[in-house]
Amino acid sequence: MLPIGSDFVPYVPPEQTIPELTIKALVLGAILSVVMAAANAYLGLYAGMTVSATIPAAVIALAVFKALARTGKISQATILETNLSKTMASAGESLAAGVIFTIPALLVMGLWDNVDYTKTTMIALTGGMLGVLFTISLRRILIIDLDLPYPEGVACSEVLKVGEEGGKGVNLVFGGLGLAALYKFVATQFGGNLWQGHAMGTMSLGKFKFFGGGDLSPALLSVGYIVGLRIASYIFMGGFIGWVILAPIIGAYNDWTFNGTSAEGIAAFMGDGLTHGGVWGEYIRYIGVGAMVVGGVYTLFSMRDAITKGLKQAFSGFGGDGDEHIPRTEHDLPLKLAWFASFALIIPIFGIYLWVSESLLIASVSAVVMFIAAFFFTAIAGYIAGVVGSSNNPISGVTIATLLFAAILLVGLGAEGTSGMQTTILIAALVCCAAAIAGDVMQDLKTGQILGSTPRHLQVGEFIGVGAAALIIAPVLMVLHEAYVIGSPQLRAPQAGLMSAVTEGVFQGGLPWNMVFIGMVIAVILILLKVPVMAVAIGIYLPFTLATPIMLGGVIRHFCEKFIENKTRKEKMLSMTQEDLDKEIANEKELVGRNGLLLGSGLIAGEALMGVGIAVLVVMSIDINSGVHASMYAGIPVFFYFAFLLVYVSLRDRIHGMSLSEILYFMRKR
Repeated sequence: MLPIGSDFVPYVPPEQTIPELTIKALVLGAILSVVMAAANAYLGLYAGMTVSATIPAAVIALAVFKALARTGKISQATILETNLSKTMASAGESLAAGVIFTIPALLVMGLWDNVDYTKTTMIALTGGMLGVLFTISLRRILIIDLDLPYPEGVACSEVLKVGEEGGKGVNLVFGGLGLAALYKFVATQFGGNLWQGHAMGTMSLGKFKFFGGGDLSPALLSVGYIVGLRIASYIFMGGFIGWVILAPIIGAYNDWTFNGTSAEGIAAFMGDGLTHGGVWGEYIRYIGVGAMVVGGVYTLFSMRDAITKGLKQAFSGFGGDGDEHIPRTEHDLPLKLAWFASFALIIPIFGIYLWVSESLLIASVSAVVMFIAAFFFTAIAGYIAGVVGSSNNPISGVTIATLLFAAILLVGLGAEGTSGMQTTILIAALVCCAAAIAGDVMQDLKTGQILGSTPRHLQVGEFIGVGAAALIIAPVLMVLHEAYVIGSPQLRAPQAGLMSAVTEGVFQGGLPWNMVFIGMVIAVILILLKVPVMAVAIGIYLPFTLATPIMLGGVIRHFCEKFIENKTRKEKMLSMTQEDLDKEIANEKELVGRNGLLLGSGLIAGEALMGVGIAVLVVMSIDINSGVHASMYAGIPVFFYFAFLLVYVSLRDRIHGMSLSEILYFMRKR
């Protein structure tokens, strides 16, 4: 994590103005937004996951601009133009995630025979616009006041800087990119299939089965390195509570039998691990949802002063054009205009719900509930993205919480049958679009803060990116449904299947409410213990295999910093005052962390880019499987080689001439 204090100077200083909001940046950004939206729509329906476009779009934009500049047709793009283009691409990708996680549920439940172009486009457009508008008022709170790590945003800034500067940093970033991309490719069934992307197993003690393992992901390892041990340990704590404590108890109580569909989309769990996937599908994730709801309320309560200050600034005209006292890097679109536009969007949203429900009361209440929930979950999604990154942002958990509340409210108002369930899904879809936008956009705004982008230029780009993606997402779904049938074995749409199950569960009965309440109780206990509740709640909700590599990355960062601190104290304690020594240690840690950050940025970029490449192969129905039977454990040595690389790159300038025993001594010395 880069320290952002009052004395922080971005890469492009506020007093310097270079091209940023240009035609070439907007055109490339709109094209990338459409491409990323289409690719992620298919990937999300096929595998139940999407690929964050932040870093892939940055690398693609860099490559395209450099290639065009070499032809002489355009001038070389500035770093801020490149950042604007990739920000627009992120908006398109995240909007696609918000749509495909929810709208296809209407097809799965049989409420729609085909994709409704008008309703889908209106939901995507209004939800996306609302998400961008809310992030305008939340930017200062989530980016500056709270100063969260935003691992992908920080990594992306390093990728763009080394692309601009060249030098040794390029070797670290693009070397890591190439290694991680190759690793990801040979680990997937569409590539070499030499090993599986995870290692896991179970151990039985009587009726209790204990699960352990982790994703062999260099990207997640790097996320842990960037966020540090403190946040990584809280995420791991949540995973431990959910998977090591609660799952064995719940599984034993139910004799490890499930309804046969709960593990849909959890293809990573094989053998006995599938039973734990069933526990997660039917129970643990609802505990995580309950914890996230309470944690989200508490987080917003904790942010109440900052939010109140932001709202006061909005309606007092802060951020308006022409205020010479505000530096360029703090110029948002006018906050007052953003809020007025947000409220204005309630009108078309009300029209959509009236069209579907045919009830003035239900439409009115739904529009108000959606607006409040969208702001609430936009703030929470932005906060979570700041903690674990967009790729690991549990948007489905946010959407489930919205579904539960909206469905209960509509049932209480007398809604039922087709219109009630359709209205519920469309409320959740709009909130999901807004929340998904917030996660990726906040990462991009963090990148912009580090690079010195003008926030309002990025915000204009986000609106255009959302508009471009919203216009094509419905036709993409139509084509996919006609070709494969959404909800069929060829295109399972697992997230949409989950949303349909939750909606039908509320309207027809059968949801595990006791699990939701358990999650709420756990969150209250964590708050009383003064433990960061959202980080732990995220860990409960996410598969445990994600928490393990994040924890390892945090441990690596901790021991590298411990080594630097101990070695610096030994060498300079006698020649410096305590104050100067502390400053020297802080400087040394920052330099060491930067090397690891550069490599980690490359690892994240390589895995994300290959994820996009694999999505393209899937869309084109190209299968280049080697036919080799993947071994679960063959990838472990290679994964730990990446862990070793992080340590070595971080410390290589400080361990020259030292023996292994000396290195280990300084890492553990207190």
